[in-house]
Amino acid sequence: MPRTFRRRHVLAGGAAALAGTWLAPSARAATWPDAPLTGDAALRVADAQFLPWEQIHAWQEAVDAIGLRATGGRAHHAYVDRLAERMEQVGIRGVRTDPVPLARWEPSGWGLDVVGRGAVDVSWYVPYSGSTGPDGVTAPLSTEPERGTIGLVTVRPPQLPYLLLDLIDWNAPGRPRHAPGYNPLDVYDRPWFGGMSAVRAMDDHKAAGAVGLVVVLDLPAEVARGQYLPYDGINRGIPSLIVDGDAGARLAAAARDGASVRLRLEAAVEQITTPNLYGIIPGASDELVMVQSHTDGTNGLEENGPEAILAMAQYLARIPRAELPRSVLVVLSTGHMAGTIGTDTFLRHHKDGLVARTVAGMSLEHLGARPWLPGPDGRFQIGSGYETAICFTSPHPAVIGAATRAHLRSGMGDARVMRPFLPDTRNESPSGFWWPGDGEGMWRIAGLPSLQFISGPAYLLNAGMPTMRFVDTRAIRRQAVAFTDAVLELARVPRTEMDKRRIDDPATLKDLLRCIGLLV
Repeated sequence: MPRTFRRRHVLAGGAAALAGTWLAPSARAATWPDAPLTGDAALRVADAQFLPWEQIHAWQEAVDAIGLRATGGRAHHAYVDRLAERMEQVGIRGVRTDPVPLARWEPSGWGLDVVGRGAVDVSWYVPYSGSTGPDGVTAPLSTEPERGTIGLVTVRPPQLPYLLLDLIDWNAPGRPRHAPGYNPLDVYDRPWFGGMSAVRAMDDHKAAGAVGLVVVLDLPAEVARGQYLPYDGINRGIPSLIVDGDAGARLAAAARDGASVRLRLEAAVEQITTPNLYGIIPGASDELVMVQSHTDGTNGLEENGPEAILAMAQYLARIPRAELPRSVLVVLSTGHMAGTIGTDTFLRHHKDGLVARTVAGMSLEHLGARPWLPGPDGRFQIGSGYETAICFTSPHPAVIGAATRAHLRSGMGDARVMRPFLPDTRNESPSGFWWPGDGEGMWRIAGLPSLQFISGPAYLLNAGMPTMRFVDTRAIRRQAVAFTDAVLELARVPRTEMDKRRIDDPATLKDLLRCIGLLV
């Protein structure tokens, strides 16, 4: 059941000591505006009244210093504890936690060596893959799924041409408007997309009776290091490690020679609970606009949504209740790195309460990202401009318009506002489709008019990688301002208008064709 937050309520297992170091309450990095916001400032963000860049930059530095916040771990729960305090500081009322059950998989050591030839540099472990015990497992290395072997498979993400992104944009063909030099046949190719291929490889090798798996990411060592994929939280029972492209090539040669390898991945599974965190900024009505992000993550970019949402809340909480047409529900959920269990659990648990009162939802992930891509020599380097970023939305003109305007105001490159495009095999989505992102359940599960901002740079899943060099904190502030405007806009839209759906929404189109007799 929900529990009102109290200091160190979330902390367990010695995390309080951790919180006493980097999570100790600190002085503000800048003076916060504190005047009540009325008139035009309650309709559209007055930039001078928004939280200063210095404070947002300081928050981003602090979250970046944490490193990996694996779901349910000490660092993650200490961060949640501090977030709850900060939620109250920015004016969010009634901050509470809901416990979410988790079979948490925790590694304690790993390694790989070719028998008779020495150790292999391991980039990372495959989370929730399995455990070998302290002695590891030794078996022949095989490039095919075979019983009694340790598999070797190269994972390559799908190659998506940007033309596909253009075709599924709600605003096509007029938008997005591309910069000079744009080539629709260039491909979107990012490591995080390889998680799907890794899942298939683990399942295939487990079914064949393999005792372990080595996943090769065809990437340079610095890019492969720490890649936390897949992150669906499914314990698959086949211990698996990740290596980079060069190590993979050496292992492929060893496999051709008939070599055996010893794979060690020590891990334990523990039944725990991990908290969702939420509270409300009161408005003139009990209807809600939900603003959400997740609290676990791999590094300072993944996830920094809570930092932007706190800045947004500090502005929204200063609007007199009578001038904020709807209340704002802030949800900072757990479990993204374990299969989005936090958001899904929240939506199902509060179906007849908070979610029933919600008229629109917004999820924000991975703000301020700059691109990190291979140059002509194959070495990864920070590029100009910003990483490809997308707003996915449900088929509601009100949220499509709000997302488009927010994307344009933030000045973060092509203002892509795209349809749900992944077929829903669970048959839950009102349109039959969903999108990738922690907030996708707002549409798939709850059927809410909703939007999801997200980016997926090459360093997204690099566990513990320092990311300040990749993140533009001034851009984070612009995005926070722009999406605060979107909240204010959605707070004013009449519910009858909010619920209207586009005629080219698959479900609406199907109903129309059925009505005119073209579809049985």
